[in-house]
Amino acid sequence: MKSKLVVAAGLLAIGLSGLPLIALVSSAALVSAAYAAETEQTATFDVPGMTCALCPVTVRKAMEGVEGVRSVTVDFDGRTATVVFDPSVTTIEAIAAASANAGYPAIVRG
Repeated sequence: MKSKLVVAAGLLAIGLSGLPLIALVSSAALVSAAYAAETEQTATFDVPGMTCALCPVTVRKAMEGVEGVRSVTVDFDGRTATVVFDPSVTTIEAIAAASANAGYPAIVRG
């Protein structure tokens, strides 16, 4: 019985000793996520030239190739591309130009 209690106390001590490290890592991740949210922008583009199943792949790859673009979601049925990007690194115009250079002119909504 005593050995189970000693083992349990040891495991508890080991577990609790890691809590400050976990809290530090979690805090850094939260700060990083908050900073990313402040420095990113979302834009939706109309891409009317998409007519086949390969078109969205081409548009997505072209837009993702622009430095500062974090993610691209293409809606083939809606003929749109939604882009999350860092405005301190790139512009809406540069993203639209990348799509146009791939053969699919894109016009920002709004």
